[in-house]
Amino acid sequence: MISQEKRLDRTILFVLIVLEALLFYSFYIREVAWYPPDNFDQASYLLETYRLQEHIFAHDLGQLWKALSSGGHAAGVLFPIEGALAGIIIGGARLPQLAVLFISFCALQIAAFATARTIWKDRVYGYIALGLILSQITLWFPAGGVFDFRMDFLAYCFYGVWVCAVLRSDLFLAPFWSIASGLIGAFLVLNRFVTVVYLLGVLVGFALVCGIILLGWRRQADLRSHMRRRLWHLGLSAAVLLILVAPLLIRNWRAIHGYYVMGHAFGEEKEIRAAVLGIKDLRGHLSFYPRSIFEDHLGKTFVWGSGIVIVCALAARFLSLFGNKTKKPKRRFDETILLQILFLLGTILCPVCALTADISKSAVVGGVVGGPVAMVVVAVMAAVAPEPGVPLAISIRRLLGACAIVIFALGCFNQFSHASRHWGAYRQRNDLKQLAGLNACLIDLASENGWSSPGVSYDVITGWLNAGSPTISAFEGSRNLIEFHPMLGNGILGVDRDQAISLLKQSDFVILTNLPKVGIYPFYKHISEYWADLKDWADENMIVARIVPFSTFTATVYVRPAAAVSGAAGEWITRHGLSLTAPRAMLERFPVIRVIGSADYMRLPAIPTVTATIDAEGSSQTAKASFRRIDNGYEILIDTSSIDLPSANQVHIQLDFDTYFMVNKNKGHEQDRGELVVKAPTRVQLLRKK
Repeated sequence: MISQEKRLDRTILFVLIVLEALLFYSFYIREVAWYPPDNFDQASYLLETYRLQEHIFAHDLGQLWKALSSGGHAAGVLFPIEGALAGIIIGGARLPQLAVLFISFCALQIAAFATARTIWKDRVYGYIALGLILSQITLWFPAGGVFDFRMDFLAYCFYGVWVCAVLRSDLFLAPFWSIASGLIGAFLVLNRFVTVVYLLGVLVGFALVCGIILLGWRRQADLRSHMRRRLWHLGLSAAVLLILVAPLLIRNWRAIHGYYVMGHAFGEEKEIRAAVLGIKDLRGHLSFYPRSIFEDHLGKTFVWGSGIVIVCALAARFLSLFGNKTKKPKRRFDETILLQILFLLGTILCPVCALTADISKSAVVGGVVGGPVAMVVVAVMAAVAPEPGVPLAISIRRLLGACAIVIFALGCFNQFSHASRHWGAYRQRNDLKQLAGLNACLIDLASENGWSSPGVSYDVITGWLNAGSPTISAFEGSRNLIEFHPMLGNGILGVDRDQAISLLKQSDFVILTNLPKVGIYPFYKHISEYWADLKDWADENMIVARIVPFSTFTATVYVRPAAAVSGAAGEWITRHGLSLTAPRAMLERFPVIRVIGSADYMRLPAIPTVTATIDAEGSSQTAKASFRRIDNGYEILIDTSSIDLPSANQVHIQLDFDTYFMVNKNKGHEQDRGELVVKAPTRVQLLRKK
């Protein structure tokens, strides 16, 4: 039978989560949904999620296993799978993915409440733990909070859940909860690989503590027995964790090594990113995460709440010792409370030390310790306050109850206060609307030209102007997965002039801004030296599609001139040829058409000769055309500069070939197309006459 108190607690938790869900949804609609997602990491995770989701729709659920078993994951493997499943179940885009983070936060709240109420044997501690979690500001942190789809917030939630599971195991005395903690730890690691360092560090440290106690207090049989059981179950939990995660860590080791070892330990970016945050010396490195945790993740409300908790605990202890002189509650020595505090301190210090050792710093990742920090405050209160089960004066019970009510109310007020404010992005709403328009321009042009994977170059490094932004906007706006891939502006390190021009030549879009090219990034130092050359090249070889005025700068969108292609038979060009269509005004400026693709020269009896015919008002003209083999590909050049273009707005060019090969229809090769020449073009360019 469920007691009346537990039934009331469940009702309160249920109502709380429902209210949080309403706040979450209303805040998302009001402050987030109307503008393209910013932050590089969020865009990359959303793209991976949307791509997987579309693969599932196009094929079957077997794509989930392919995603799980494939290599190449540097940060984690489960996160995009969870996002894709949420998109399939709930429907829509971005909101279902963010719902994964919200559900994780609900799991943290339930785990913190149930754990504190159970192990400290009083519902007062459950409400205090819950209130302290709600008093933190990690949920509302713009980069890495619940409205930023990246794995950092999920790690914050499930690292706290793992800590709660270990506490529920009575610090590895109970085998069931020890195994459960291993399973939860595996889930956490498979979402964010780097957390395996935190978990193993905490487990090794706690095992050393247990070993020291085992050796130092040999004569206490009960204590020795407890330590042995703890070490055995700790090993069992670690074994469950490692058995589940080791295969996937090994499978993805090359990507992990490239990202964390080469990128964070030996790469030159780490010093640059530290300098961006103003870290210049050892003191700056050592103080960054403690300061970031308190300022960016815990916040003043949490600090005040923690102070109230400790003061109330001391007051309750004082009243219990001196308020009733006939019955002084005596607490027998129990190693559990000491081990709880040591364990919780370890769960805080281990991630902080691991993160501090990395020269590259980020304010996002420090929030992972939010759950343990809240629980250690409750553990200290439980150690100071009178022992549960001892008869207490009414004044003490009222004091502890009032403390729980105040902390819980403070946490609820903190959540409602943040939910009722405009986010920082709202102050930039006009610029964000312009960004949405810029993305729409890129998406429309890519769709008109049939580009499913266009290259885009930027002359700045920002969370707004990057290849991920239009990619996500395309999918969320029309469910059309157009994957813009980055060319120039794909990293903070600089490139020389020749390489920059080469990247522009491979780009379908170029976005140039009038922002000053200054900053710590080497990218800006290099590009400032030849930016005028980039603009000259874009003006000469590309077309200005749109000029977008932002509040502090202007962005000019250049698009590669191209011709529309028709007449291909699936993936092939047949003997009947191919049709190209381009605006007359564009051909006057860019008279050379370059068509490239791949070919099967093992089947072709000879290199084809191509004929380019332009129909104009009942007559036809032949333009100079050539076919050239390049390795296993081809290049077709059509020069229209020597002919009089028809007066129509659109010029149609028919390409015919004199060589082809036959496909055996009985074998069903290549969709039984019959008389084939080469593969359909992968790129069609309009160039100036040299």
